[in-house]
Amino acid sequence: MSNNLNQIREKPFYKLLLGRTVLPLVTILGIGILYVVLMSMVDHKSLPFHIIIATAALGKTIVITMTTLKRLSKLIKICHSLERLLWVFGLIIVISIFSFATDYACLFQFSHTTFEGVPDYSNSYLYNLYHFFYFSVITFSTVGYGDIVPTSDEARFVVMLEIFLSFFLIVFALTNIKKIHING
Repeated sequence: MSNNLNQIREKPFYKLLLGRTVLPLVTILGIGILYVVLMSMVDHKSLPFHIIIATAALGKTIVITMTTLKRLSKLIKICHSLERLLWVFGLIIVISIFSFATDYACLFQFSHTTFEGVPDYSNSYLYNLYHFFYFSVITFSTVGYGDIVPTSDEARFVVMLEIFLSFFLIVFALTNIKKIHING
């Protein structure tokens, strides 16, 4: 076990960080590209698109959770600077927030009744993505201003997944604080 940790310590940190987060990054980018293709090419009104999005969100949540538990916990053990520690948690938080923002934007594109409070003039996917990135940050931080509100069951389910993941990441960070050996 210690030989494995020594081999990990010899690699450059940022290379390790990228290697440990490549699975969630590829998963999220792949699902994001799938969303864009489905939104632009397929008549999504005829498919159970809201179910597809909720299922993909569940899958992404599982991938991010498992990656955090298995891969990042090993990386945290060898973090020796606050900067590196912040990179680890910052990257996983940004991945999570962006992931859920794409889910929300696609649900809204599917049906404008899934969320209330989104400006009426936001018809493009990218502009909606901006609004839902904001909503995702507010949801992840548990502030919850209430200006954008999920109204469908699928949207509420995806919001619950994001809240679960945010609590999980906070608890993960706090429980692993003993394992972090920050020098100076």
